[in-house]
Amino acid sequence: MTGPILCAVDFSSDSRAALTWAAGQAALADLALVVLHVVHDPASSPGFYRAVEEEWLRPMAEVAEQMMEEFLAEVRAANPDQAKLQSAEVRLVSGLPAGRTVEMAKSIGASMIVVGNRGRTGLPHILLGSVAERIAQTAPVPVVVVKAPEAGVV
Repeated sequence: MTGPILCAVDFSSDSRAALTWAAGQAALADLALVVLHVVHDPASSPGFYRAVEEEWLRPMAEVAEQMMEEFLAEVRAANPDQAKLQSAEVRLVSGLPAGRTVEMAKSIGASMIVVGNRGRTGLPHILLGSVAERIAQTAPVPVVVVKAPEAGVV
């Protein structure tokens, strides 16, 4: 492996676990770490980027950038010993998450893609599918799906 590790995040606890895992792997393999967020306001969660009522006119990309900064600050503060988190390259792009993640992996020559998984089941999974599943189906490189530990499980 010579290309960077690409970690796609959506600011969830599973993304936090995926980013921490990806940083550890990047350190072990001495690879760069690229953190990607695809700006997408899904029909299942409209207004995801509109957390503050007073900011309703602010562009989604600008709000997503602020959310990414806060997310990374929290993950870095929780993992001060992870040097790869401190030096990670950050990318924000617009589009559909699965397709844009695969495109980004190809464009940067990623060695692998790491994603979190929210774990939709039942009818929502059948109707909406899983972004992680779509990435795994179409990616030209290995894909690692990381789940956050359940609360109370050590």
